[in-house]
Parts: sequence; C-alpha cells; structure tokens
Amino acid sequence: MTVRECLERPGKIRQAISIRLMRIEMLQKYSVRLSSGLNQVRVKSSPDPTRMQALLAEAADEEKEVTRLEAELSQASSEAAILISRLPDMEMIRLLELRYLECQGWPETAMSLNRSLNGAYKLHRRALDLLQRVLASCGERK
Repeated sequence: MTVRECLERPGKIRQAISIRLMRIEMLQKYSVRLSSGLNQVRVKSSPDPTRMQALLAEAADEEKEVTRLEAELSQASSEAAILISRLPDMEMIRLLELRYLECQGWPETAMSLNRSLNGAYKLHRRALDLLQRVLASCGERK
C-alpha cells in the first residue's frame, strides 16, 4: 500500500458507510410504505407480506456491514494518524490531518493554513514525498 492509499483509506471507508446508511434509510422507508399500505388495499389479492420482511432483513444486513466498516474506519484512521505523525513539519502534519483525517476540501484546507490553493498543493506534494522518504529510511515500504 502506498502512502497516498493509506491516507485516502479512511475517506473511502467513510464514503462506503455513508452509502450504506442511505441504503438502510431507503430500505426502511420502502418497508414502512409496504406495511402501512396494507390497510388501505382494496383489491382481492394481498401484497406479498414477505417482501417487507425481506427489505427489513436486507436493512439489518446493511447495519451489520456498517458496524464492521466503522471498526475498519477506526483502524484505518489510527494508521493514517500514526503515518502523518512521522512528518517533522507541523504545517505538513496539519495539512494532511485536515485533508485526510477531517476530510476537508482543498479550499477549506488552504484557508485553514492561510495559504493559497497552489501553495497548499505544493505543500501537500512535499509532505507526501517527505513521508515516502521517511518511511523508506525506516525500512518500511508503504
């Protein structure tokens, strides 16, 4: 795993969690629609009662996956924080924390550091290069 992949991993896991949470909400919403609509049905055939159960079971499976992903996020965030802490420059550390641990966009990150957008990009490149060299000197290849 490269330095950049390690740093980007928490953000990717956060996205996966967000997608799963939206899916859970959608599944629960559809299951409520199915259950509340049963009283108002005026046709002779009844809706499939197992459909609501299937939706709720799928939502429960998604909730288990969210729990697993949250544990993975905690581990990935810790690894990224440890990696970032190996940098000798506090401004580089803060930039990588804002960008990868706090998931700020580039404009917000640059403003937080009182830098131009190009200055933040350059500092970011230097931080990643320096971090790669620090890891290589420690005998770790990430």
